[in-house]
Amino acid sequence: MAGRTVLTGSNNSRHNFEHTPNSEPANLVYPFLSKRKVPTYDETINLPAMNSVTGTFSNLYAKINRLCNVNHPSSEEYQDACKEIIGFPISPIPSQKGQQGGYLVDGFSNILLSSMGEGIPNLLGLIVDLCIADDKIFLIEEPENDIHPHALKALLELIVRKSKKNQFLISTHSNIVTKYLGSVVDSKVFKVSMSFDVKSRLPISTVELVENDPRERIKVLEELGYEPFDFGQWKAWLFLEESSAEIIIREFLIPWFANKLKNSLRTFSARSLSEVGPKFKDFNNLFVFIHLETVYKNKAWVLVDSGEAESTILAEMKEKYVPSGWSEDHFLQLDEHDFERYYPHRFQNEVTEILAIANKKQKMVRKKDLIERVKEWAQANPVEAKAEFAESAKEVVDVLRNISRQIS
Repeated sequence: MAGRTVLTGSNNSRHNFEHTPNSEPANLVYPFLSKRKVPTYDETINLPAMNSVTGTFSNLYAKINRLCNVNHPSSEEYQDACKEIIGFPISPIPSQKGQQGGYLVDGFSNILLSSMGEGIPNLLGLIVDLCIADDKIFLIEEPENDIHPHALKALLELIVRKSKKNQFLISTHSNIVTKYLGSVVDSKVFKVSMSFDVKSRLPISTVELVENDPRERIKVLEELGYEPFDFGQWKAWLFLEESSAEIIIREFLIPWFANKLKNSLRTFSARSLSEVGPKFKDFNNLFVFIHLETVYKNKAWVLVDSGEAESTILAEMKEKYVPSGWSEDHFLQLDEHDFERYYPHRFQNEVTEILAIANKKQKMVRKKDLIERVKEWAQANPVEAKAEFAESAKEVVDVLRNISRQIS
């Protein structure tokens, strides 16, 4: 990229402009285009290799070496980003020609970067530059390539944080990238479409700004593979930890005790405690992207079981969302650690027996069998079941009635 270029103006005058330098810290642009991968990495560790902006991963080892210096101001950020996005730290490893990079297993064993999947260099190449960039422009082509969705979302979070001091121009075919980055304040989404000129038979690309209209933004997501559904059907949402709670609440407790919620409240199971936070974040990002505002702010609730881990998750969610306007009473915790404890008394002996099973797979099978029998009993004996659930699940019923009052 070094050198000069000559442009001719309308008055036939000639103007000379410097290309942006291709060495840090004078560079303006960090290019991450489709040809960024290389068959081999340069093992040379010196100042030119470390500061060179090549547009490829050829000097990745030198950049790793720089950030692994504990005295570097971005060293801690680099280590945290590696653990958060990749799952483990990537460190310098001495080699015959200089230095490589990889994961240190112990004092003498390691797994080299060249032996890992192609997604790791894709992630690492961005991480090493994002950690030191300030007032730069990133040109990124398809950041989703070869990357697991969880790692991609973590990478996008880092990009969002770094966008406070840098500008990003990103092309993508991913609905995840579009949704996450398109929901950031002041971001713009453009759609590129191709058609063929009838006369010349040449392909023509057209770039148009996606309007700040829900229908247009939904259309973009659908074209990128997002499953279409009625985004405006529900007045409110209830996020639950497990599917058993979601089934009982949706099929029985809402119709019996909070019927006004039947066509207004969408219940959603995260399937596990660890997924409650990420699923709620995906939900929030989706609607911020579509409507350019948090249309469901304080119209969604999170309800998890009792327990220390659950308390920690809720505390983290409150810390994240309350400062932006969410009310604390939308992040709720039950008194019981297992939702089966809210089944009627007639099932509690079996519940105690199942919860005592140490084998997780066997316990899951028994839980699934039990909830099917609870459903069959409740459907066959609705009057009796309603009376017994009113007593056994009173705490959950009170939560639903409170939600009903708030959204009505």
